[in-house]
Amino acid sequence: MRLKNRHIPSLAALGDAGNLNRSAIGLGISQPAISKLLKELEDGLGVELFERHPRGVVPTLYGETRIRHARRLLNTLDSAYSEVDALRQGQHGHVRIGIILTPCAELLPEVVRRAKQRFPTLNLSIRTGSSRDLMATLDEGELDFLIARFFAESQQHGLRFEPLAKEPMRICARAELIQQPLNRAELNAAEWVLPPSGSVLRQEFDALFQRIGMLPPAKVVNAENLLMVTTLVEKNDMLTVLLCDVLAHYARYGMLAGVEVSVDIDDDLNQGLTAYGIITQNESLLSSAARSVLELLRETVAMPSA
Repeated sequence: MRLKNRHIPSLAALGDAGNLNRSAIGLGISQPAISKLLKELEDGLGVELFERHPRGVVPTLYGETRIRHARRLLNTLDSAYSEVDALRQGQHGHVRIGIILTPCAELLPEVVRRAKQRFPTLNLSIRTGSSRDLMATLDEGELDFLIARFFAESQQHGLRFEPLAKEPMRICARAELIQQPLNRAELNAAEWVLPPSGSVLRQEFDALFQRIGMLPPAKVVNAENLLMVTTLVEKNDMLTVLLCDVLAHYARYGMLAGVEVSVDIDDDLNQGLTAYGIITQNESLLSSAARSVLELLRETVAMPSA
């Protein structure tokens, strides 16, 4: 069945609102009209896209697939309009980058500095998050490329990965809090601020204790926001784990310091940490602005000072 223009926003609206009436209002059409569009889609595909319930609609597996593609198409159209509008106004364009915590401290600021020098009118949007969340956003067309960690399950979306670096982690605390090296038992008994369960850094941290048959520390505050993590550690007798570049940034201002531990603990902490890199979908479909920034990123990584 041919997917028509009016079906695309209807699918995205239903996926967002989960309700026929609210979706119709948002699109400026009647509820019978959106019901007819949905029936056309389901009849043409021969599958049920949404389960009907008294309070709304819930997408089926088929529906989730169609919604994802509809959102991607809408985002692609929005990007096309934005790019043309930027060119019309004499701007270089709009580039949307997704990035994990690690490259935020050193790599990304340098890329942004060079990009703004070369393209003063360039509009940059930067979104931070976990690698898995960012890859889902990239798949929906809301980002141009990522600087993140790659996971095998992402291959089904046709993503291309260029490894950049494997940045080690360090245990750290506010400056002057810890004066002597700590062993695993002391680390286990300490109070911590850590990324949420399921994140790459948290998995590596928990494995530090699990490998020798210990349970991970119990006195933990879970926090994902870097500002919250560093503020809690600065103002309390707590430990955390940060990537070395991030720790170096805070150490320069005397805010945080690395905690001395035995070599085997440092090695164990980083045993399974995967490299981060550039993740793209179809580079040939990127705007000229996005391709320019991507090339600047590669140039920056290749430079000895990067």
